[in-house]
Amino acid sequence: MQTTNFRDQFTDIADACALAHSIVDTVREPVLVLDKKLRVIAASRSFYSSFKVRPEDTQGRLLYTLGDGQWDIPKLRVLLEQIIPEHGVMEDYEVEHEFELSPNLGDGRGQAAAV
Repeated sequence: MQTTNFRDQFTDIADACALAHSIVDTVREPVLVLDKKLRVIAASRSFYSSFKVRPEDTQGRLLYTLGDGQWDIPKLRVLLEQIIPEHGVMEDYEVEHEFELSPNLGDGRGQAAAV
């Protein structure tokens, strides 16, 4: 039986991107995938549902501008701009925030935590 390298199976960038989006979409918790500049590359369906936002209002936008700036959270900035770049990983770091009603967050309230 011939074994295949996982990387060899996804030689096409489009295939790898589709796989990554599929994985993100199956996560039950709200998840955002950010690029190096903290712009949203992808979000899970549960993110859109929980925060009552649409992909076109989320993808490609700077994280801190989402929800009329409600994602501009000081502890989240520390995590993303200092802790992760300095240590490469994060473990047991939690940021909790309650979001207020806003036109860009739909008609509900949501909570977010990064661990």
